[in-house]
Formats: sequence, C-alpha cells, structure tokens
Amino acid sequence: MAASATMRITLAALLATASAMQLPAARRAQRSVARPATTMVEAPGVAAPPKCPLNAESQLLAARDAVLRASEDGVARQRLRTLLPRGVSRELIPPDETWTGGIMQLYQACAPLVRDLLRSVGSARGDAAPTVREQRLDASGVDGEALMVAEAAEARLDASAFVQPSLETQKAIEDVAAAAGPRLVLMVNPQFRDSDDTLDFLASKAGFLGQLGGFLGGKAQFTKRMDELGFVDVFSLQEYVTTGTQVRIFLSYPHDWQIFALSDRDDEPAVKLGESKERPDYNVIAEVLAANKIEPKIAQSPRPFFRSFRVSRRPRPAQFRDVGRGRPLVQGCIKFFYEDIVARKGDA
Repeated sequence: MAASATMRITLAALLATASAMQLPAARRAQRSVARPATTMVEAPGVAAPPKCPLNAESQLLAARDAVLRASEDGVARQRLRTLLPRGVSRELIPPDETWTGGIMQLYQACAPLVRDLLRSVGSARGDAAPTVREQRLDASGVDGEALMVAEAAEARLDASAFVQPSLETQKAIEDVAAAAGPRLVLMVNPQFRDSDDTLDFLASKAGFLGQLGGFLGGKAQFTKRMDELGFVDVFSLQEYVTTGTQVRIFLSYPHDWQIFALSDRDDEPAVKLGESKERPDYNVIAEVLAANKIEPKIAQSPRPFFRSFRVSRRPRPAQFRDVGRGRPLVQGCIKFFYEDIVARKGDA
C-alpha cells in the first residue's frame, strides 16, 4: 500500500522511543476542508520580500508563511531560527547568554512558539484545530530538547517539529524524517551556531580528525547528515549589535537574506540596509553604517529585566544613545546599501 495512504505518525510509539513510527490502530475520519486564504502571494513572478518582524506576533506569521511557501514548493524538511519573546512585553530577544536561566529558560520560551507555529501552519492548511503533543527528548531533563507532533484531520497534513535539537538528537531526527515520508518535519532553533569554529573545521575532515572534532562538539558531520536528509533553511530572524546599532538579518523562503537596522524612532519600521544571497557579513554591515555616516553609538546601562515591560510599538532589549555625531538612523537615510559595499569590494 502507498505510504501516503497507510502510514501515520503514531504519537505513542514516536514519543516513547523517538525512533520509530507505526500504523495507527484506526484512522481518524477523513474530511474535506476548504483551505483558507493565507498571506502568501501566488501571482506570477517573485513577490517582494516580507518586512522585518518587530514583535512576536509578526514573527510567528512570517515564520508560518515561510513554512507554507516552502511546503508548497515541495520542501518537507525545514530548518528555522527565531528570536524568542521574553518578559511581560514579549520583547524579541536573541537566544544568547543574556538568558540567565540558560538552555531551559530558552526552552520555556521556544516550546510555546513552536506549538503556536504548528497550530498556525495546520490552520492555514485547512485543519481548524490540529492536536499538538509533546515529548521531551533530553533524558537528563535539563538539555531543553523536545519533539512536537501535530496530528491533523488528514494524515497527509501531519507535521513534526524538533525544539532546540542538538547533535545528540541525530538518530531521532533520522527516524522521524524516514517515517514521515512527504509530511512536514521542522527543526526550530538548533543548539549550534551558523558560523564555524575550530571544532567544526576538524569535524568536517574525514577519518580520526573528523571523529575527534565531532566528539568534542563540532557540528560538520551532523549538518552534513541533515543536508542529506533534505533540511533547508526556510526562516531565520537573528539580531546582534554592530557599533551600537541593533541589526536584524532576516531570511524568509524563497527570498534572499534581508538586512535591517532598528530605527532610532519607535514609530516606524526597521530600516533596510540591503540584502544578500549568502548569510550577511558582520563587518560589511558595519561598513554600510559607516558609509551612510551612521556613527557608533554607546549603550546606556541596561534596564533591569523586571522593569522591561515598557509599552512601545517596538520595545528594545537594550537602549543606545548617539554620541552626538552623524545622521539619525531613520527611514530614507540609507543611500549606500549592503550590495553596494560588496560590489565595491569586488571591483577593488
């Protein structure tokens, strides 16, 4: 029998072992549900890239739409990186060392986001209320890893998502991906960096050096295996500070990387600095700011976390002040973009 007609992600077996899927004891009744309209643009040609998300709600919608676009193009293995909402105001914060509770605090912020994402994707694909179940994958209970499975009314619309997977979850990812067939499998906020370090260099080698690098924490062999399974980066929203300016780099399938800086004004969108086919380079972004006479800023003393509920259209995790030189970073101030700097370097 065809896998799409006979195989169903069986939550009980999957969550018990994270390594197998079985046929269900009985199928749920199939029903035809009209697919609601989504924010995706289906007109001929390439639609304009989405705007930079500035809050948790817009990030969730942007991630949902990227997942849907990729799924429509046949990409069933998807990797996402997000900022995480924190505090009463749900400010979007990078998953970094500022989270004093470590990986478990990150998990507590990431798990609800992934659950909402699965429900939003399911709803957009025609299932009004998919059932989302969760199983922790970290035997220690302190590594912040889980598998979530969304069961839809129709088996073909089932979806799985790994929450903060690490290199230790490779076998579970392989098993779920193999059993899911054409169904959607997501990896959200993997526990390794995009950029490479010495261990990654060693892990990319064959033989003993590669094994040693992988044992010590290098991700090269793991990411190679994920590539073989077909995982594709479909959504990424990351933030860091460049010469005192808060910069967000944004990838949303099928568009190129978009580069933004948070405006000096709270009442306007992020300011676009350019775009790039490859992950943007931190140093080039600094050159873009310098070319546009956006002078370095210095941070004020950060607000205590328990007072981080200032109501604003676009709250900031840290506050910066201009040193009194240069132009304000607002809409219309950018004349030289990321692409211009890259082209100038190529001509040099």
